[in-house]
Amino acid sequence: MKKTITTLMLFIAAACYAEDKFSMGLTAGYQHDMGMLSDKYGIQALVQQNFSAGLVLKLDMSRLFLRSGAEYSYPLKKGKIINDSAGDVTGTAASFIEVPVYAGINLTIRDFGLVYMGGGGSYIFGTGYVKTTGDDKKINEQIFGWGLISGIEYEIYGNASLIVEWEYMAGRTSPVASTNGSYDDYYIDYSGQRIRFGAVYHFGRY
Repeated sequence: MKKTITTLMLFIAAACYAEDKFSMGLTAGYQHDMGMLSDKYGIQALVQQNFSAGLVLKLDMSRLFLRSGAEYSYPLKKGKIINDSAGDVTGTAASFIEVPVYAGINLTIRDFGLVYMGGGGSYIFGTGYVKTTGDDKKINEQIFGWGLISGIEYEIYGNASLIVEWEYMAGRTSPVASTNGSYDDYYIDYSGQRIRFGAVYHFGRY
């Protein structure tokens, strides 16, 4: 947690000295198959679907950008495992807080806005639970996952822009449940694609 706070403080401090612009905004997002149940060999499941709400912090330095913030993701639809295909595990309800740390390039489009793309990763603070035939197993995990990000900023008025963002992140926990059956050590996989929509306001624009 201390590393996360330090990262955000350095990010905001750098923004104060930026020659270009610092942006802040809000997003709403969606992730299909949170937990990657469809990729677990032999498991038959109705996949988990998560909704998210987040804060965007973005520093643009001419052709380069830094992107951070925070996002909370909650299961809009819980995962349900059928036909005993995961032994004692019967479902998932995984939520998490994500703190992305990305860098990359901006491609400015005149009279429109810009397109950006880059790489980095995210700190994931996982919560929720794995449902079993016995006691539910609580999730309390912290991991770092590597990822890619790209987005579009469409300028709508003065210093305000709409954004559409795509992120792919790969990372999974250590085992969170020990069960009988095909999965003796069940882990939560936070990998997958996330789509976000939102709006940002640009500060310090020249």
